[in-house]
Amino acid sequence: MFYTNNNTSRIADTLFNDLNTILKSSEIPDYSSKNYKTDSDDNGLTLTMNVPGYNKKLINVSVDGDDLVIEGKSNSGDSEGFTKRFKIGDCLDVYNIEANIVDGVLSVSVPYLEEVKPRKIEVKVK
Repeated sequence: MFYTNNNTSRIADTLFNDLNTILKSSEIPDYSSKNYKTDSDDNGLTLTMNVPGYNKKLINVSVDGDDLVIEGKSNSGDSEGFTKRFKIGDCLDVYNIEANIVDGVLSVSVPYLEEVKPRKIEVKVK
């Protein structure tokens, strides 16, 4: 299969399948769909989510089947917290996901599988 930058954009659109409809649960009322965004480039997708008050110890990012699961645990151990689930597609490399949290912003990078990434083909002169 041949992929171009336009194909990559289309793949990105279908991989997260309109995140507003995929969002399955959230226990914190003010965590709306506007609390996160996705970006894509030739290397993969990045999900950025505001998580004020949460640190590395209180955030868990995992893959469960075809879902990317982000959980925030309450510091006090009570029932407060949140869980968000996002569908991820077959073209993503779930074994090389990276997550960072800086100043209350969680960034989760999900790379494309190598065979999906656009590649440049050298033009030879004969």
